[in-house]
Amino acid sequence: MSANSFGGQVSGTLIQIGTLSGSVELGQRERRTVRLLPAVTSVFQNRAAEFAELDAWAEQAAAGGSRLWNITGASGIGKTTLALTWINENRHRFDHAQIAIECGGGPGDGRGRAVDEVCDRYFALTGLATDGHALGTPAAKIELFRARIEERPVVLLLDDVQSAAQVRPFLSNLPGLHVIATSRAPLAGLAQCRPRRLALPPLADDALVELFVGILGAERTAAEPAAFAELVRTCQGVPLVASHAAGLLHDRPELPIGELVDRMAEHGRLAALEDGNDDTMVRPSSVFDISYAELSPWAAEIYRAIGLHPTRDFDAGLVPALFQEAPTEAAAGLRELHRRGLVRSDRRGRLLMDDLTYEHATTRALRATGPGERERLRGRIADYYLRGAVAADSHLSQRWRLSPLYEEQPPSALPDFAAALRHTPDAERRPDGPPTPAEWIGDNLAAIMACMERSGRVWDGSRPAPGYRWQMAEATNAYFTAHGRGDERATVLAWAEADARACADPDAEARVQAQWGEMLLGRGRVEEAAARFRLSLAAAEAGTERRGVGAALEWLGITERRRGAAGRALEYFDRSLPFLDPARTRSRALHHMHRADALAVLGDRPAALESYARAMAAFDELAAEGRRDHANEGKVLMGQGELLAADELRQARALFEEALPRFRAAGRPYQEAKALEALGDLADGADADRYWREALDRYQGNGHEAAAERVRGKLRPAA
Repeated sequence: MSANSFGGQVSGTLIQIGTLSGSVELGQRERRTVRLLPAVTSVFQNRAAEFAELDAWAEQAAAGGSRLWNITGASGIGKTTLALTWINENRHRFDHAQIAIECGGGPGDGRGRAVDEVCDRYFALTGLATDGHALGTPAAKIELFRARIEERPVVLLLDDVQSAAQVRPFLSNLPGLHVIATSRAPLAGLAQCRPRRLALPPLADDALVELFVGILGAERTAAEPAAFAELVRTCQGVPLVASHAAGLLHDRPELPIGELVDRMAEHGRLAALEDGNDDTMVRPSSVFDISYAELSPWAAEIYRAIGLHPTRDFDAGLVPALFQEAPTEAAAGLRELHRRGLVRSDRRGRLLMDDLTYEHATTRALRATGPGERERLRGRIADYYLRGAVAADSHLSQRWRLSPLYEEQPPSALPDFAAALRHTPDAERRPDGPPTPAEWIGDNLAAIMACMERSGRVWDGSRPAPGYRWQMAEATNAYFTAHGRGDERATVLAWAEADARACADPDAEARVQAQWGEMLLGRGRVEEAAARFRLSLAAAEAGTERRGVGAALEWLGITERRRGAAGRALEYFDRSLPFLDPARTRSRALHHMHRADALAVLGDRPAALESYARAMAAFDELAAEGRRDHANEGKVLMGQGELLAADELRQARALFEEALPRFRAAGRPYQEAKALEALGDLADGADADRYWREALDRYQGNGHEAAAERVRGKLRPAA
């Protein structure tokens, strides 16, 4: 007996039923009932609302309502159990035949088992001799099937349907035939048949508690209350997981609940529940094994590759990057996974596997893929994210970069960030559009960090080479500068620092220490930032990249300005000048902007305004070359506005208003909040509150709590 089949009598717990076989009494010419369903499905737990809805649909069907029902939900959520239980309890409605057929599909076709197999099963189980019928085509079999059930009440459960093509032949005007189809996603192509659709949600926690207590007893579950509560949470409302966990604990009374929970967390739920168990009857992954066995070779290979991916969600470019040598076959395999519901897309085009499907894909990858192939695929996954982050960063910042990847052609296609920015000039992604550079990094940050973590475990060449972490830190720095996420940034930088030292690369270490200092300075931790910038300067002086020396000196100057020591800041800026690249207009623009900031602190307003004007002129040159720097243009406008706010209010307000769209175009919510706060400071009454509330939302949304608290103090109490 396989996990998705049934033969003979049933008692006890039954999770899912597939192809059914059993005895049929042929002692009479016409059977009163063809019954191919188990009488007991004791795992059914508290689906009262869904059960009532099916009852209502049945009453409406008797009055002419739809007799096509589609029950949808993730694997293991209980679709089949719900349908079988409802049919069992409503068998009086279908006293000719109650039939369930597993429609998982034939190997590789993506469409599922052929419809004529359903007819053959019915003919065999009713004892019909088909020799005298011309049944050489599926259409002929369907016609005979319809003729046999005409005017007779029949319910047909088509379980795990892959396509509308499996259902459509059974749709007719026969008044007694009900068709219930279960599928992972709603079946497309059946709208004209007015299907009733029921999306099955996870079971509530109290239903899972009832299930566990019913199998294990109240004494055992109460003995480990914290572990039991965590077990219920770990099951995530999935009956398949809960019932197998309960069964394992029942069969092994010496196994503590807490130990099972720990195993599930460490190894995955499916693997933990199957550890050491070779009985396919009680292996929860058997439900998934059937779908996997029916995949074409390419679809199965992609399925396993996704199992090696560090997260269960990924973007559309990943699979082509993993299978660069066979793009056509890879695309076809991915489409098959889509058709079978093993992979689905969200509204933005990102791809996703359900939790348990992803766990099964990981298990299959570890069991069916050799170590060398696993390392090759993991290497390509890591390379895809590093190349993608480099490509995204090229649009997020115009800083000079140390990594050689910025000058290399990637081995596979990456997202078209330029097109995304053409469609979204305000740097905010459209719901139906391609990801902007910042969106791409944000969406994939969990996978990026997982690849970074893995790259540091072993230095034997089988994992991403030394240098992976510091290059990824460089490629994500502009994103973190704009979007906060301080905890993740600190983790990335700690990894990158260790990586640069392991590489014995002083230029890389200088770059990482400068990034550390930039983050700390943004948090207001000026002394710690200065220490990092001094480390950056020392490393750069030991290296070969002169621009690293200039960058460290500039940052030290910025730090001194933040301290209020504007004179020392100007000294650092003067020292940095010989190390700047004279061919880079942006370097000149930034130098003038930093000097203007320091001169403003000194109180030399005319000199500061002159330096700001020089900086803006240089930024205008960049804009004329098609290399606009919205963020720093906004900073110059803000600096000018702050100098004029005391006695030229109207001009200052105009400058802040001009800065605001530049920060938005650059995707800089923190600077946008600063511009909004400044506008609030110049406004009165309700207008001031409106600006401050907008600033507060942006500060809070990006984790800048100190700035948020400052703005809260400015808001008037609510009336």
